Amino acid sequence: MRGMGMRRTGRINCSRLRMPAVANEGFTDASSYDRHRPSYPLEVLDALLARLQVKGVRSARIIDLGAGTGKFTELLVARDEKYHVVAVEPHDDMRRVLSAKRLSTVDVVDGDASNMPVKSHSVDAVIAAQVGLI
Repeated sequence: MRGMGMRRTGRINCSRLRMPAVANEGFTDASSYDRHRPSYPLEVLDALLARLQVKGVRSARIIDLGAGTGKFTELLVARDEKYHVVAVEPHDDMRRVLSAKRLSTVDVVDGDASNMPVKSHSVDAVIAAQVGLI
């Protein structure tokens, strides 16, 4: 699949992907985004966690990729499973708003799909609730 970032191994080469400038500029008011952006339906969350085989798994480690201000992250940590979440977010202001929430079982880190400061095979699931490239 030429032009799609595919290598012969069949893995996607994300090393050339960067957050577009318009995305960086569009989220400069992360606090307002956090106040006005709706959350996710709980039944969808429940179905997703079941599909990923982490529903009911106590202390499962989950990466929330493109965590933004933590709308999805908050739903994960509110569950009875007491998930440990690594919230990966490339945008400084979004990450700042999420960090300010001081969620007890969440590590907020700078990164993206091609650069996550996480050891290989150290998590139970990776979720990208809402991620897009413009």
